[in-house]
Parts: sequence; structure tokens; C-alpha cells
Amino acid sequence: MPETTQAEGWSPLSPESGRVGPERLLVCLGPYPLSLRLVRAAHRLAAAQGLEWFALYVETPEHERLPAAPREVVSQALRLASHLGARVVRVSGFRIGQEILHFARENQITKIMLGKPQKGVWRRLVGGTLVEFLIRHSGPLDVLVVSGDEEESGGEIPPPPVKTRFWVALRGYLLASLGVAGCTGLAALLFPYLTFTSLVMLYLLTVVVISSFLNRGPAIFSVCASVTVFGFIFVPEYWSFKIANPEYALTLLVMLLVSMLISELTGRIRYQAKVARRQERQTAALYDMSQRLAAADNLEMLLQTAVEHIARIFQGQASILLAETDDRLRVAAGPPLPEDVREGMVARWVYRYGHTAGAGTGTLSAVRGIYVPLLALQRPAGVLRLELPQPHAPQTADTLPLLEAMARQLGLALEREKLRREARDTHLAMEAERMRNTLLSSVSHDLKTPLTVIAGAASSLLEGQEVLDHAAKTELAQTIYEEAKRLDRLVLNLLEMSRLQSGQVKLHKEWHMLEEVLGSALHQLEPQLQGRQVKIVLPADLPLVNIDALLIERVFINLLDNALKYTPPGTPLEISGHLEDRQVVLEVADRGPGFPPEAATRLFEKFYQAAPQTARGVGLGLSICQAIVEIHGGRIWGGNRPEGGAFFRFTLPLEEGAPQLPPDLQDTEELQNHEAPDPSH
Repeated sequence: MPETTQAEGWSPLSPESGRVGPERLLVCLGPYPLSLRLVRAAHRLAAAQGLEWFALYVETPEHERLPAAPREVVSQALRLASHLGARVVRVSGFRIGQEILHFARENQITKIMLGKPQKGVWRRLVGGTLVEFLIRHSGPLDVLVVSGDEEESGGEIPPPPVKTRFWVALRGYLLASLGVAGCTGLAALLFPYLTFTSLVMLYLLTVVVISSFLNRGPAIFSVCASVTVFGFIFVPEYWSFKIANPEYALTLLVMLLVSMLISELTGRIRYQAKVARRQERQTAALYDMSQRLAAADNLEMLLQTAVEHIARIFQGQASILLAETDDRLRVAAGPPLPEDVREGMVARWVYRYGHTAGAGTGTLSAVRGIYVPLLALQRPAGVLRLELPQPHAPQTADTLPLLEAMARQLGLALEREKLRREARDTHLAMEAERMRNTLLSSVSHDLKTPLTVIAGAASSLLEGQEVLDHAAKTELAQTIYEEAKRLDRLVLNLLEMSRLQSGQVKLHKEWHMLEEVLGSALHQLEPQLQGRQVKIVLPADLPLVNIDALLIERVFINLLDNALKYTPPGTPLEISGHLEDRQVVLEVADRGPGFPPEAATRLFEKFYQAAPQTARGVGLGLSICQAIVEIHGGRIWGGNRPEGGAFFRFTLPLEEGAPQLPPDLQDTEELQNHEAPDPSH
């Protein structure tokens, strides 16, 4: 049963006895199995009372010396707390009680839950247990103590194997002994030249050096050995433990205390530096990964980037498995799974239940890989697999936490990518619907107008065969022909746009003279160009270009047709070109009213018309021009001319290997600097 204790007296957490705000629960975890029960009890209490709750583990220097099993218990408890909705926090410190109270003060905790120790008589005698410390100093906080059986409470943490522990300790003490011996030899050499105080400083320096590199035990041993050897050899009476002067005894006592203090402080600094380096490594790895994931612009690149980064950080092999169905996973990036069937079973278990498992985790650890769920909004998006060079060797303290943090980051990135794809698909569907409606509206109008004219002209021909003269019949037939050609261009543009958007257009590129392609386009528009002056200015040394002649001819036709639509009858047109940076720049210009300012950025949008009330068509001509020019490797743009009118320019790249023109074709004066009242000349 939980024991609730209300502390009395003044609280170091708050200057007031009362508290305003939402209640929060803090559960304190340790390296013993009771931590798992503590997490479940805290979850039930938080759910019953609607509390926000935290799971805290204070990592002290002793954590580094723990065997693998207790460290894994801590990781399991923190993972369970995170899965149940707690805010999981790991902090580093030297005094667990003070770190807990400091965290409670910063986060406005109202209830603290921890386990009740079953053993520790010596701690009660010398300073009290953690529970007693918190009760004495918690002030207005509620302290809930959960008792467990002796096995759960972790009164004794299983020590590492005796053989391993012995050799590790022996190595540290041997190094400390060698350090003290070396200092003693140096002091013996310098004894005739140094004062008593200088020799003490030499030993203090040795203590600092040993404490900086070795654990606490060898450091304390070096302190005691230094004081003992110094008192035996260098304090009168020499080579004896008898002290001739009481002042020397005081000096040795001060030396012992100062050495112990220096050793303790140096050990703390070394531990803090180690924790800082580990946190810096984790922060740098997570930041680097977040930057790389943010730079990936598609799912394949995102997965490949994550696999390469994780494999480099942990120096192992990483794979990402994504779900095809609820029971089937596929390797989306990284090497395939080993042939061992248990690997696939563990991967499916992790995906189904959202818990870490595999080598070194204490759950389904018979396999070689570590499997971590890629959680996104509390639902796995896949599984991350990491195989270390030595899968079953004891892992460092930050391996699993860092791997799980990266997995969470990757899970969120996958969720963002999924939402981005869904948003893009939704946008495309909306755009397609908008275009369909626009197309139906435009096409219905542009089909109806020429069909009405054709039907009227045909009806007049049928009904007036007896009364109409030859000229009237010819005029009606010409009207039918022109409107039919207009319908043909409209349908051709629609089909061309459909082919360009679907990517079904295959270029049939050959070497052509641009003059011939332009002449063919002018010939097709000959009836519409009647009564207009067309000025053509092309360089005499224009080389052959490797193009699809029919498509480039369509560009000229659409640009000229666009100029005809938006300019008054009789307005002259200009077609020019020049060579620039290994490309041909071609221009179609007019002297009409130009474009309104708001149309400048929308000229090449599908179904857009700068003046829909005056121009006929569906607004696809310029879009088709842009698509054709771009698949040829060029670009197209338009604007208003300073002297009035509009222009459209597009480029075509000049490729190597163009054949030379025969001498009889090099004379192209009929299209160079040509100016004619109509294009039939």
C-alpha cells in the first residue's frame, strides 16, 4: 500500500505554504525492478486524478559502474513511462535527493512518488535514506512511498562478475601506485633543492592527475598513499612514522584533507565533463539528423539519409522497415534482414506493440539487431533496426536513449512526409477539379461559337441555293472553312496539352533550318495574317538547330495566334532572333496594347487569359509553348515593350555536331530583314 506523508514546517520549494495551479506528479526511478511497478502506479494515479506526470531518473557517477542488467531496468522503466504518457527526464548529479527537489521546484510538482527501501541500515545510521531526506525537506509536497518485496526494491544491486570487477579495480590501483611511486622518486631527487611546502604541492599535483583519469577508489588510495609515503620519508624524523614536530602533524592532516577535497572535486569535474561530452554528442547527432531530414525532399531520400546517418553515428548497420499491411513489413532502406526467422518476428512484434526489443534490451534479446518503433502520433510508422559490430556486448549508457530519440525524430519526419504527400495529392485533386471546371466552361463556349457559325452558314447555303449568288456562297463556304480550322486548332491544343502533361511526348529531333520551320508556321496562319505587316529579322549565319520541327512550329503558331487575338486588325508583327551564349534567342513581338500589370506573373498558367472578354480561346496556347520549349532545354518569357506592345522570347540551345549548310541553301535573304505587307510574299 502506498504511504502518504505530509511534511511539516517551512518548505525550501516555495515561500508560501499554499499552492495555486494544476497538480503534477513526479515519479522517481532507480536501477531496480520496483521502478516498473512505480511507473504503472503513477500512471494509474495520474489517470484517476487527471494529473500531469513526470518520470525522473537521476544519473550519478555510480550509474557508470552499474552492471548491464540494472541499467537496462532503468531504460525499460523510462520507455514504459514515455509510452504511458509521462514526460521522461534524465538529469545528472551527485546528490539524488537535492536533484529531485530542484526538479520539483522548477516544474511546480505537487506529489512525489518513489520506492521504499528494504535495506540500508548503514545509510540510516550515517545520513538517512532518500525517503527520509525528501520527507524532511519537501515542505508542502505530498511524498508517496510505494513498498515492494525485497527482490523488487533493489536493496542490493547485483555486482558485475567477480573476475571482471577484480581486474578492472586492480588496474586502477596499480596505476595509482605507479603515480605515487613516480612522484616519490621525483621528490627524492628534488629534496635537497625544494622546501617542505613545495614537496607537498608536488604530491597534491599527483593527486589531481590521478583523480582526473581514474575512478574514485584509486583516487582515494592515491591520497592515503601520498600522505603516508610523504610522512614516512620526507617528514622528520626521516624514514619513520615518528613526527618530531607537532606542526608537521598538522601539515600532514591538512595535506590529507586538502588531497581528499581535491580528489573529490576533480572526480566530480571529470564526471561532469563526461556527461557534458555525452550530451553534446547526443545533441549534435540529433541536430545533424534533423537538418538532414529537413533537407530531404522525398521519401526515398529521407529514408536513405536516416539510414546512413544512424549507421555512421553507431558504427553499425541500420535498416528501416515500413508497413505494407498490418502483418507484413518491407525493408525500405538499408541492408535486408538476416535469414534468421526470429529477426522478422521481433520486427513485427515491435511494430504491433510499439516497444523496443532486440539485442541488449532485455526483451526478445536472442536476435542480433536492436528494433525500435518509429512512433508518429503514438502510432508506429515503421521499425528501425540497428545491428552493432558486437550485438550482445554490454552497451554504453547512451546507446538506447540516443537511438530511441533518433527513432522518434525519424517517426515524426515520416509523419510530416506523409502529411505533405496527402496535402499535395489533395491540392492536385482540387487543382484538377478546378481545371476540369474551367476547361468545360471554356471549351463549351469556344466550341459553341464556331459550331453556331458553321451551322448558320451551312443552313444559309442549303436554304439559299436558288437566291444566293456565287460570291455569297463562296463567302459562306469560306466562313465554314475558317471556323472549322479554328475548331481544329482548339482540339489540337487540348490534345497537345494532354500529351505534354502526361509525359507521353517523345521528341523526334533532327537538324533543321529555323527559317523553314518559321515559314511553315506563317503558311498555316496565312488567312489570319492577311492585311498585317510581318517583319522578320534573322541573322545570316544562323546555324542548324537540333529540334522537333513540328513542336517548334506549334510554338510559333501559338505565339503568332496569341498576338493576333490581343492586337487590333492591321497591327504589324515582328519576328526576330540572334545568337547568345551557345543558344538561339527568338522573339515574337507586336505593337498592341500590351499586358496589364497583374498578368505579368500568370502569362503561362493553364486556362489563364489576360482579357477573356475580348479574346477567344481556352488559354492553353502559352502553356503549350512553355512545355515544348522546356523539353527542348530552353526557356520562355514575355513582357511589355518600352515603345508599346508585347513580346515573347524563347531560347533553343545550340548543340555540338551541327552539319554545315550546302552552299545553295546559305542564301536566305528572303527571310533576312524581310518586310512584307502580308505573309504570302
